Amino acid sequence: MTSTSLGSRFQLESFTPDRPAGDGDGQAVLLAMTTEHFTLPTARAVTVSDSNGRTALYLGSLSSSLVALALVAQQLRFGDVFLVFVLTVLPALLFLGLVTYVRVLHNSVEDIIYARAINRIRHYYTEIDPTKAHYFLLSGRGALQNMFLRDSWTQLLFTLPSAVAVINGLLAGATAALALAFAARGVAPLLATVVGAGFGSAVLILHVAYQVRHFTRMRTAVEARFPSPPWGPRPSRPRRAP
Repeated sequence: MTSTSLGSRFQLESFTPDRPAGDGDGQAVLLAMTTEHFTLPTARAVTVSDSNGRTALYLGSLSSSLVALALVAQQLRFGDVFLVFVLTVLPALLFLGLVTYVRVLHNSVEDIIYARAINRIRHYYTEIDPTKAHYFLLSGRGALQNMFLRDSWTQLLFTLPSAVAVINGLLAGATAALALAFAARGVAPLLATVVGAGFGSAVLILHVAYQVRHFTRMRTAVEARFPSPPWGPRPSRPRRAP
């Protein structure tokens, strides 16, 4: 057996699960960290691309359907056939919105997990030589600190799943109002509007509750090992020279 094969066999045997890496394998750990750090941004880009593609598909289908409904309304004069056509199209769009919301929410949770993994690796880099930690512009503490944001429940209002949830609520309310107007002839428009608004609000609340539940489970399962410090005063910006 040649020396090269002996060396390769020794390296393979040194990193088997039966022989975990210890403190003396710092180079191997650093290599594993850099490899993982290289793959995590790619995984985040995939989740963002998937969310944008699904949301664009949903919004494109919704806008084109609304244009088609406007053209049909001009021909059918808002008669019974038009209501039947609307009640056929809107539920299909609502189903597409629901599955889009669920997938976009899962992508958001997955993206946060990847961000926390990157922060852990970045924190490991700063522990190698703490005197050089100031060369890292992004902190290894938390993603919110890097973006100068507070860790608050209000951040859920600005996510992509929340935007899809609002659209689904509006679509569900409009579908319920039109269904009531078609089922109960002669119903007051105000009553149909109130019923539609109530149904749409209920759907929106269910979306938000589902989102909060998933984010809470994620924060419990994947805790932040190096959380951001308490929010302090905002540092003053240096003045530019005249």
